[in-house]
Amino acid sequence: MKYLRLVFNDHFVLVLIILFGALLYGYSQVLKSLTVSWWLVPLVALALSLVGQLGGLASLAEPADATFLLPQTQAYSRYLFKARRYSLWLPATILVLATLAAWPLIGVVHHTDWTQLVTLGVAVLVFKDLELWLRLLRLYRQPQIAGWGRLALWGGEWVAIMLGLWWHPAITMALALAVNLLFRWHLTTWFTPAKLDWLGMIAQEDHRMSRIYRFYNLFTDVPGLSSGVSRRRWLDPLAKLVRRRPERLWDFLYVRGFLRRTEWSGLTLRLALIGAVVEALASQWWLAAILAAVVVYLIGFQLLPFYLVYDEIVFSQLYPNQDRLPAFRRLVARVLGGVSVALAAGALVANWVTALVVLGVAGGVSLAFCVWYLPWRLAPKQA
Repeated sequence: MKYLRLVFNDHFVLVLIILFGALLYGYSQVLKSLTVSWWLVPLVALALSLVGQLGGLASLAEPADATFLLPQTQAYSRYLFKARRYSLWLPATILVLATLAAWPLIGVVHHTDWTQLVTLGVAVLVFKDLELWLRLLRLYRQPQIAGWGRLALWGGEWVAIMLGLWWHPAITMALALAVNLLFRWHLTTWFTPAKLDWLGMIAQEDHRMSRIYRFYNLFTDVPGLSSGVSRRRWLDPLAKLVRRRPERLWDFLYVRGFLRRTEWSGLTLRLALIGAVVEALASQWWLAAILAAVVVYLIGFQLLPFYLVYDEIVFSQLYPNQDRLPAFRRLVARVLGGVSVALAAGALVANWVTALVVLGVAGGVSLAFCVWYLPWRLAPKQA
């Protein structure tokens, strides 16, 4: 909860609302023009079965547990049973939302009422419950059963959902309950509390938490975790575009830093790709123009802290300070210019007129951002 307050800040919530509205509008337009085809049911079933694979087992184990809780290995299984139930809440919420989102698409195939929707939702939750049992079984030195079992479960879930969508979701429910009960019947044979792999469980939990903290690190600094600096030789041609001249010291430093530091270049690349995909889905030119303006502004706003990234390096104080703001402004102009081209390329999927409008709006916002907004925001910091 501490980090979520920083992730869902005002700007990110604003862009999520706009993206959510654009996706809903595009989804409604697709449903109006969609006709019944043979591939529709397998596609919906595949999407629901893949969503069912999201969410891992959160054991919350720490390295010290392998030493201090080792004598309690037998009793620790009761805690892991509770951890498995706790781990079900988040994927269950995602599965419910995914089932609700698929309801209008299922209605294209055949008429469904709310009872069939509830039956399908409960069936995919039963499959997810079994998938978490397999993840738990892997911690007790049963990798073959857990590994091949998850693969077989995914294939079986896909087939069961297809059968339910073709005839009735009660078929999916019956198959899910049968497989779940059969697994629980054999669970006592496979489950041996004394065989808990403490080191494997701790490594798995550490990997899970690292993924979460790396995501948080895109929005704020996480103690003990940093995105790091990576040498990317394949980007050297871009860095060489800035000449090594005394009056361009800050240009060279900012360009190199932007290309090497993953928290800035990676964030820009991801937002640009997401924006290009959304532009490709936007069917109205005015909606595409608004989205382009929002994406360009958000990327430029996220780059502003990069201006101060070298303040703690004492040798940067030897650089001429009067060249710093113009150099940073040139960097932001180049980045936003590239983002504008990427957004226009995404809008080109719709038509060339929309692409020209997006390019003009994104370029205008980039120009206004670099000429007026950026100096105004950074002037106090420069002083």
